[in-house]
Amino acid sequence: MQKKRLAITITVYMDKTYDIKKIGGDKIALLGLFVFALLIARLIVASKSALILSEPIILTHAVLSVSMPVSNGWKTEKRWKYQENAFSLSSSFAPGSGKPRAWAHCRYLLAADTAAPQMRFEQKALEVDGRIVKTGQTQKDKLTFDWALIEQPKTPLGFICGTTNLPHNRQLDIEVHQIMSDSEMAERAFNRIVKSLTFEDNQLLEAGAQIITQIKSNGIDGFLDNQNQQAFFLIKDSRGRTIGFTMDVLIDSGRDAQPNIQAAGLFYIKGRDIFEQVMSFQGRNNLDEFLWKSETYSSAGRSGTKIILDETGLMTVSKFGPQPQERSFRLSPATIPDIFIEQILSQMLDSDKDEIIVDIIEANGKIMPMLASGIEAKKDITTEEAAYLLKLELLDGRGFFEQVYLNDQKQIYKRLVQQEEAYILESTTAEDIIRKFPERAEYILRTNEMLK
Repeated sequence: MQKKRLAITITVYMDKTYDIKKIGGDKIALLGLFVFALLIARLIVASKSALILSEPIILTHAVLSVSMPVSNGWKTEKRWKYQENAFSLSSSFAPGSGKPRAWAHCRYLLAADTAAPQMRFEQKALEVDGRIVKTGQTQKDKLTFDWALIEQPKTPLGFICGTTNLPHNRQLDIEVHQIMSDSEMAERAFNRIVKSLTFEDNQLLEAGAQIITQIKSNGIDGFLDNQNQQAFFLIKDSRGRTIGFTMDVLIDSGRDAQPNIQAAGLFYIKGRDIFEQVMSFQGRNNLDEFLWKSETYSSAGRSGTKIILDETGLMTVSKFGPQPQERSFRLSPATIPDIFIEQILSQMLDSDKDEIIVDIIEANGKIMPMLASGIEAKKDITTEEAAYLLKLELLDGRGFFEQVYLNDQKQIYKRLVQQEEAYILESTTAEDIIRKFPERAEYILRTNEMLK
């Protein structure tokens, strides 16, 4: 009987031992599955958060390209847009239909910011109530990017901003913002974007800078006949109807008087909504200093712009209206006010340059790259008087271009303007404009007094 009890005891002991081993194996198997699941989850998260860049997005006239984040929640329009004297390129990270949790911006500025990088970084930090936690430099080929990592202690917002100077006083800024727990995401994206960047010196812009430098070296008075120049053009639509006019007067008051170059102009469109822009200009003969004012009247209201270029090469644009603002720039050597278009073309025709890019300052303070190229004048009814025919194209993406006809004295007598519609500007006289637009006779007569 005792032996039997002993056997039973042993059997129970053996059964318990087996159960413990079985339970231990199950735990190990579950642990293995858990670890495997973590690895899979991490791979899935990593694949979703992996930064995939687009093909190079080219800004042709700048000989610049950059790749932006795409896929895995990132989206970009893959094209540069002209905005506020710069071309911008953006990409945003918005998984699902929620608000963007991260975004990246590139800005190619046509005129450099006047403040040093560190001052700009400090200003950005101040604007968002943040603090600079890290700074450094990143090299890409011949370009050196200064950058700063900025965080907001009270929010999950963080961003990195970098900047580099380009030839001809241009500037490239790159920023990456993030609103998520991964504090290193912005820095990783910034470095990848910088690494993708390609840039070359723009030979057409260099050619334009040479033309503008020559104009300034010769002086504006060298282009003026009898110390003054006036131009009047009727504006006609595609149906041949006269809808407005332009007038420009350019005067050299004498070498001893500074500023000796004076100009006045009027752009007038009459229709359902009248549009009028009046401008006045005073500058030195070499255009290293000038004061340029303009006022615009339209159905949208009245606005004004004052542009001052000082002796240091700093241009300040002040805008007056519902939202007044003021900004300063360091201009490219290829920059000149658009009232000197005829002088640009004349100097180009006297040179060995068939094609150039220059930066045109408009009366409203905008800076716009413009491509000028020669066209062989065909002897037909439209170009019978043309000794020279050139094409001007604004490179802001709006599709604006014009054909400019010049006589053998390199003076513009006709302009064919094309954007959404076609317009023709034909040379005329002050008397003809007064007959067609008597409501502006007083201004025209008063301005003509400048010539006496």
